[in-house]
Amino acid sequence: MRFNYFFIIKLLIFYFLLFGNSNAQFRYDLPKRALQGEIIISKIHEYNKSSNIKLFSDKIPLEVSKNGYFVVPIDRDRKNNILIEICKNKICETNEITVLKRNFDIQEINGLPTKLVTPDEKILERIIAENKIIKRSKKILLENENFLNGFVQPVKGIITGVFGSQRVLNGKPKSPHRGLDIANNEGTPVVSTNDGVVILAEPDLYYTGGTIVVDHGYGVKSIYAHLASVDVALNSKIKKNEVIGTVGSTGRSTGPHLHWGIMVFDTYVDPELLLKKYN
Repeated sequence: MRFNYFFIIKLLIFYFLLFGNSNAQFRYDLPKRALQGEIIISKIHEYNKSSNIKLFSDKIPLEVSKNGYFVVPIDRDRKNNILIEICKNKICETNEITVLKRNFDIQEINGLPTKLVTPDEKILERIIAENKIIKRSKKILLENENFLNGFVQPVKGIITGVFGSQRVLNGKPKSPHRGLDIANNEGTPVVSTNDGVVILAEPDLYYTGGTIVVDHGYGVKSIYAHLASVDVALNSKIKKNEVIGTVGSTGRSTGPHLHWGIMVFDTYVDPELLLKKYN
């Protein structure tokens, strides 16, 4: 009996497609490309606490919620593509997300008091102490899924500063802007962008003045700065659209506005991109 080589080849191809790709075992949605400053929220449908599925972003473990949701932030200055690995029993799928470069504005702000641009030694001690408080809040991990509830802009007004712009203060280049500035009258109510827990409530930080940080789960946090009043207490549970403070011009500020930031652990992302995707 003559051997049908073509039939064998077809059979092997069929077998490989059906069983050979052992990596194709997860269902999830990840984009092929994303912008600098973008936030990605996705879900592993097969995930549960006993499934032994682990996720990595550039070899760093990702936090995954009990229902399989995870968050990938893309830094403003990210140049390389992102590699997301999804692994189970030492078998991994690798997904590459192309990071698209953005052109960021240059924003010049003049007329600031010299001490707010180049602090003296005594003020530097205060700033270092306050930075430690802020750094501790960034590391907090609350295991809730409030970040899935959709986000709202915390106050209406005129956009006077955008995410990522290179700041030049009194002619001196400074760090890029990590949030969205929204100008409005002093005393205008500011609401929480989403459900969450207050993990920082400070009435008078040197740079950011009245400052609130709200945790929305799994590293996703919102920041509200330059507030005239801080109207919530530390550890308070709050709802989306609940008033938490009022617009002011405290800290390093040239006029009444809200500085609104979004971060995932240590990485700041663009609030405007967040609203476009997850409102």
